Amino acid sequence: MSKKVFTLIGAGSTVFTPGLLHDLAQSALSNDFEVRLFDINHESSEVMAQVGNRIAKLHGSSMVVTAFSDRREALKNANFVTTTIAVGAAEGWKADLEIPRKYGIHQTVGDSVGPGGTLRALRHVPALVSIAEDIADVAPKAWYINYSNPLTANVRGIFKYTGVNVVGLCHGTMHTRSKLLQDLNIADSGVETIFAGINHLCWLLDIKKGTEDLYPLLRSAVEKNAGDIHSSINYDEGVHSPVSADLFKVFGLYPAPGDRHVAEFFGSYLTRQESGELHWGLQGGLNMTELYIGEKGDLWDELRGQADGSIPVHKRDNQEAERLVSIAEALITGKNHVELAVNVPNNGAISNLPPEAVVEVPAVIGANGVTPLRVGALPKAIATVLTQRSQQQELTVTAAREESREMAIQALYLDPLVASYEKATGILDDAIAFDPHHLGGFKQ
Repeated sequence: MSKKVFTLIGAGSTVFTPGLLHDLAQSALSNDFEVRLFDINHESSEVMAQVGNRIAKLHGSSMVVTAFSDRREALKNANFVTTTIAVGAAEGWKADLEIPRKYGIHQTVGDSVGPGGTLRALRHVPALVSIAEDIADVAPKAWYINYSNPLTANVRGIFKYTGVNVVGLCHGTMHTRSKLLQDLNIADSGVETIFAGINHLCWLLDIKKGTEDLYPLLRSAVEKNAGDIHSSINYDEGVHSPVSADLFKVFGLYPAPGDRHVAEFFGSYLTRQESGELHWGLQGGLNMTELYIGEKGDLWDELRGQADGSIPVHKRDNQEAERLVSIAEALITGKNHVELAVNVPNNGAISNLPPEAVVEVPAVIGANGVTPLRVGALPKAIATVLTQRSQQQELTVTAAREESREMAIQALYLDPLVASYEKATGILDDAIAFDPHHLGGFKQ
């Protein structure tokens, strides 16, 4: 077998990159893997390459990991390209939360929808499309696997402007599935689930074990355990989660992946109590995000120690990147693999959403590439919510590509958390002032 080249752009990701390297090194095909790392901070790539080669040795693999200082060279003739970039870094994400807060808009994550998600898209779409243009030029047959948020807008921008083979991956739906089965005390064996929607607002269409429909059991568990608007701080998803339970009651299907994400798609949940904490237990989601942002730099001392050998590298199993490796193995061998959720252009997978929309659906991966499963039509009310959101994101993608101030303001205004011209313009101008390097093109 000829070498299969994996190129990781954004190799400085302190969690994802080591996880991917562990998963690649444990693949049965890993002896034939060449891994290329690129990051705008070349030191990050070099440290990760040293860590990666120690990981390969730990697992007894001949996989070779190399740091590249030139992105196009790293991409040349690649078979798989993965992006985990964060344009604006942790400071940009923090601003995506803090700037809207000045205008009375509260978010729990702010990386996919809400004004934070729109600002993040304005920064990320041009960067990711630029990478995709290089792929189209020097590795046109490569599969481009993107993890960077906002996933839906990013995948749409990549496909719309370059047409490369692109798939977006997110672990959220998988986690919801596992947590619900745990709450229902059902072993994860022989259980079939179908989720469909868009990233961070995906809906459980079916859940069965053999011929038994498990939805009545789920409904009963949610009705018995769910909290309400006055719930205490919620740090975990599951049948107790009040926002997901409320959406279940309204729309008749259970949403994924957890309250902190699904709440941001609607205008009514993210309100504050007299104490200052968010209603619906959502303060926990915001606390988790702020803690994660604050910790992003803390792992580098450990990684540098692993790179120079002063700190041992330990085996790690079941990393988030395992899905990417399973997908790559299926594409390499042609042996079919069913994936719970991929983000791809719709093209009829969900019959009552726009064909150009990027949807999250199951797929079969194998000799025929990535084939989304057609799940049919969603309930009309759900389709209405998702259509409106996909059209707003289409506007956001175009605004990002064309650096259109008018469309950027419209995209912000159309978000249910904003819905005000004064707030939309104020948020955009404050974001430009904070990060003129990436957003200066949107100045008045």
